[in-house]
Amino acid sequence: MMTINSSKNLSDIVAEYIRDKIIKMEYKPGDKIVESKISKELNVSQSPTREALRILERNMLVELIPRKGAYVTELIEAHIESLYEILSELLVLVGKKCIKNYDADAFKQAEIAIEKAFIAAKENDVDAFYHSVIAFGLSCISGCKDSLLEKVIYELLPTMRRILYLSVSYRQENLSENVDLLKNGKEAIMNRNTERAEDALRKWMKIEKENSIKGLTSGNLLKK
Repeated sequence: MMTINSSKNLSDIVAEYIRDKIIKMEYKPGDKIVESKISKELNVSQSPTREALRILERNMLVELIPRKGAYVTELIEAHIESLYEILSELLVLVGKKCIKNYDADAFKQAEIAIEKAFIAAKENDVDAFYHSVIAFGLSCISGCKDSLLEKVIYELLPTMRRILYLSVSYRQENLSENVDLLKNGKEAIMNRNTERAEDALRKWMKIEKENSIKGLTSGNLLKK
């Protein structure tokens, strides 16, 4: 049993706890999430747990079925392909905005994230690599200085994190494959090279999409 001591909203903490388990496939697609079990694990009442599940439903990670309960959403190949297509266009736009609205602090954070990703790749540390890639992406999103674009991407981020972790886990013996592409993208943005930045981002997203689908297929987790 965990005891939560935090100034954060309790429902957000519970949602983060469940979200992490979904992302790391501790809760697999189609699994039922039992409110009482979660509440006991976190030593909270069922009210914040119930609200957390509603948050996760908005994140498209959980489906709430009347009189049946909460279930982890299925991963469907067509939806994954569509998500990557949409995010590719959004991230290319982020790159262009970053070039237009250069933010030195954001790029410093992006450089730190890339360095950590390289170290994690050498050590085959899946969790550290995954968090470094996410940190890199968030730094770039912050650096684009477009609050509306940022809001749109953040709506899709929970699902993106879920399938990105799957992609990273699938190729854990070769994590360095995409670090070079991310580094090239970052350098292209810093050098104001829009075409090179777009090329690197599209290649990176294509590889991640392929690995996500392969990972789901190999684990029999993909619903056609």
